[in-house]
Amino acid sequence: MGYYQLFILSSVGVLTFIVVFLSLISKKKFSPMQGMVISMFFGMNTGLTIGVLLGGTFQGNLFLSTIVSMAIGMLAGLLCGICFTILSMLEGLMAGLMGGMMGAMLGEMVIEEQLIDLIRIFLLLSITTIFLFVLFQQPKNQKTKNNLWLLKPILLATSILIFIVVEDSLAKKQIGSIFKEFSQSHSNHSVNMKGNTEQVISIQAEKMKYSLSNIEVKKDQQVTLILENLDPVEHDIEFNTTFYETKNGSQHKNHSNKDFIHLHAQPQTSSKQSFVMTKSGIYEYYCTIAGHKELGIVGRVIVK
Repeated sequence: MGYYQLFILSSVGVLTFIVVFLSLISKKKFSPMQGMVISMFFGMNTGLTIGVLLGGTFQGNLFLSTIVSMAIGMLAGLLCGICFTILSMLEGLMAGLMGGMMGAMLGEMVIEEQLIDLIRIFLLLSITTIFLFVLFQQPKNQKTKNNLWLLKPILLATSILIFIVVEDSLAKKQIGSIFKEFSQSHSNHSVNMKGNTEQVISIQAEKMKYSLSNIEVKKDQQVTLILENLDPVEHDIEFNTTFYETKNGSQHKNHSNKDFIHLHAQPQTSSKQSFVMTKSGIYEYYCTIAGHKELGIVGRVIVK
C-alpha cells in the first residue's frame, strides 16, 4: 500500500472525526429525519470511497477488500448515526455496509486511471457531508444580519481546493510509479532475433503467486511468454483479451476460453507460447484453476 492509499485512508479518518464532532454539537438542533439523512449520506459515500480504494489495491482478492470496506463503512455510519438516534445509527450502519460492498466490486473491475477518478468523486461527496450541517442549521425565514456567514463556505471551499490539489499530486505520482515499475522490471526481457525485437517474459508460479504481477509489452511486437510452475500443484495463466495473434507455442490443453492466451503447466514443469498483442490497453491475467485466482494468483499487462 503506497502513500496515495494511506493519504486517502487518513483523509477519511480525519473527515469521520470532523463529522462526528459536528454531529455531537448539532444533534439538539436537528430533527430525527435530518440525522438519518446525514448518517446515510456519510456512511454510503465513505463506504464507496474505501471500497473503491481497497478493491483496486487488492484486485484479485475481492473477499478481503469487501469485508474490510464494509467494516469501515459500517463504522463510519455507526459513529455518525449514534450521535443522533437509534434509527439514524441503523441507517448509517446499513448504508455503510451497502457502500463498502458496492465500492469493493467496482474497484475490482476498473483500471488504475479510472480508479483514481472514482475515488476523487466519492471522496468529494463524502466531504460535502459537512455542507449538510450548514444547510440544516439555517432556518428558512431567517435574515442574515451581516456578511460573516460567507466566511464559512469560503473557508470550507478553500480547504477542499487545497485538499484536491494535494490529492492530485499524489495521484500523479502513484500512476507514474506504476508505469515506471513496469518499465524497469521488464526492460531487460527484450532480445534480438533475426533483426526483429522479441520480448521474452518469464513468469514463475510459486507459493500460490505469480513472480510478476505487472508486465508491459509493446503493441505489434512478438512476445514469448514462459510459465514456470515451481509448486507441487498444477497452474496455468490466461490473458483476458482476444486482441492478439499466435505465432507458435508448446502443446498444452486449454481449460478455458479458446479465444484467450492460455498456458498450462503441470507441477515442476514449464510451457511457453509466442504471440503478438494487436491492441493497446490494460488487461488482466490470472490462474483459471478453481480457487487460485481468489488466492491472489493474478496480474495485469499493459500494452502500449
